[in-house]
Amino acid sequence: MTEAQMIRRKRRQKELRRRRAVLGALVLCLALIPVLLFSCCDFQKAEAQAPAGAGQPSAQPRQKTASPEPVKAETVASKDLPEGWKILSVSEEDLAEGSLVLVNRDYGYDPGLPQTVSVYDCKNHSYLVKDTYLSIREEAVEALNDWMDAFAAETGRTDVNIVAGWRSFEDQTQLYQNAVETKGQAHADAYLALPGHSEHHTGLAIDLDTYDVDTGASGGFDGDGDYAWAVDHAWEFGYIQRYPSGKSHITGIDFESWHFRYVGLPHAFLMRSEDLCMEEYIDYLRAHPFAGEHLQVSCFGTDYELYFCPKNQVIVPTAGNYTISGNNVDGFIITIQRP
Repeated sequence: MTEAQMIRRKRRQKELRRRRAVLGALVLCLALIPVLLFSCCDFQKAEAQAPAGAGQPSAQPRQKTASPEPVKAETVASKDLPEGWKILSVSEEDLAEGSLVLVNRDYGYDPGLPQTVSVYDCKNHSYLVKDTYLSIREEAVEALNDWMDAFAAETGRTDVNIVAGWRSFEDQTQLYQNAVETKGQAHADAYLALPGHSEHHTGLAIDLDTYDVDTGASGGFDGDGDYAWAVDHAWEFGYIQRYPSGKSHITGIDFESWHFRYVGLPHAFLMRSEDLCMEEYIDYLRAHPFAGEHLQVSCFGTDYELYFCPKNQVIVPTAGNYTISGNNVDGFIITIQRP
């Protein structure tokens, strides 16, 4: 997110605070009162996140996610700033902006925030999309096109079907309730986020499936065979498998082979090379504050410099190419692209 975009976002802050309060009340009601507003329907057709063959849901109660705790702010006096740096004015609401926002059981997200575009209107011919209304953020579509182009060139397959993107609070509510009614509470908690706490609210998450154009059958996306290439190379296009195997005690969601999240480069590269899920990566970045040692990484011939700033003091270069992303918890990640 650029500085100009941050300024424009501030105009919406008053309305967003009101909406978050309403969403919080609705989530509380959902957790306390069994709601039977929707009739049972076929779980696969409702875009449930556990297609056939995905394995049995955990019988254990869902554990609290091991999300990073907000840190004590460490600031730098203005007079001590090195030449070439400045303090940028940001607000609490800006924490929810950018490609590195953390969304899970502990940290919610307002579905009204992202500006999304129709995947159907922007897609290439290397993959399919469920319907014309499915949308995600523009930067995520551009990366998706490149990813699927490369996958098709490598395997000759163009049958990957995007079946989920941005979701409203109401969409997530219906999916969660249908899961509870048809599969049980344990299954719903293992594979579906509570309304207001879904990654799909960000417009940066997608679910993959496969589709046979001859039979009209969906095959699921297990990431095996030819599709393993798409999983192994997703990071090259800024995507991560958000709920990897062996990390459910941290993410709060069981392994999902089909759910991918756009974080961009070089972040997807670092998460892949360091074997970090999103929660762990937020902690990893926090260990590199502005006043300490910055992360230096080279990815595809481009050099990046990364560091963390607490929410009460964001420091950026006075010149050059950089982006800012809130982590939706306690601070901002600045990513500088070096010439």
